[in-house]
Amino acid sequence: MQPFDYYKPKTFEEAFDYLTLPGKTVFPLAGATDFIPSYRDGVWQADAVCDIKALPGVRDLRETPEGLWVGACVLMSELARSPLVRAHWEVLAQGAEVVGSEQVRNRATIGGNMCTASPCADTPPPLYVLDAVVVLKSKAGERRVPVTEFFTFVRKTVVQKGELVTGVIIPKPPAGTVGEYHKLSRRQGCDLSLVSVAVLAAPRNGGYDWRIALGAVAPTPIRVPDAEAILSKGWDAASIDEAAKAAEKTAKPITDVRSSDVYRYEMVRNLTRRAVRSVAEKLKK
Repeated sequence: MQPFDYYKPKTFEEAFDYLTLPGKTVFPLAGATDFIPSYRDGVWQADAVCDIKALPGVRDLRETPEGLWVGACVLMSELARSPLVRAHWEVLAQGAEVVGSEQVRNRATIGGNMCTASPCADTPPPLYVLDAVVVLKSKAGERRVPVTEFFTFVRKTVVQKGELVTGVIIPKPPAGTVGEYHKLSRRQGCDLSLVSVAVLAAPRNGGYDWRIALGAVAPTPIRVPDAEAILSKGWDAASIDEAAKAAEKTAKPITDVRSSDVYRYEMVRNLTRRAVRSVAEKLKK
């Protein structure tokens, strides 16, 4: 592996100076679980890395008037174990607890999981159904982007040169909200998603506002509005089956070394049905 320069700023101003060094490609660095193998294999090329873990607020995990603040450098293991997250944003904790192995979760960060923009990343589908907002900073100031607009293609996001994702804000769901994240992978517990589904049902006007997001079956995570509309009218067995078929129609999987598109289509239907049934059972209790 080729050597690279290492910077560790203590202020955002320092970080922005490093990230915009003339003639250099400088990568923000958090957990490094994606950067190191990608750099080693030549997928990414960099002259230097800018370690952002010492910047203010990026390690914070706290409730605010706007909702849950998750700093970009919060670890997956911290999200999975947090009583606060488990109490009100359970679906995000479920996504975090199945990212890689335990060793990976003790290094991997939510910011890295998002900025790598892998279609099979585990936290984006939960963030989609939770209506998260991504916070970015640069020398020009701060801007906020709905997570559904953050990803633009495989390994591509709206982040511009010299800009940092500092964290995400997740509105607090109404009391009685139930969520489930289901993931299918070749090896249980430490592998990439072949298909993933996040489902959320939030109380609204005497009924439930259903949200469904799919991962690993399109260039970016995707919502399934047709399935959501079906479930908003009722969630009996027939409606759940219809919603699962709608999810299958919405998916746009590819065939790769890990799975065929035919298999993924079928698993979208099955996994969506399973996740919705699980949420429905919790709502009945």
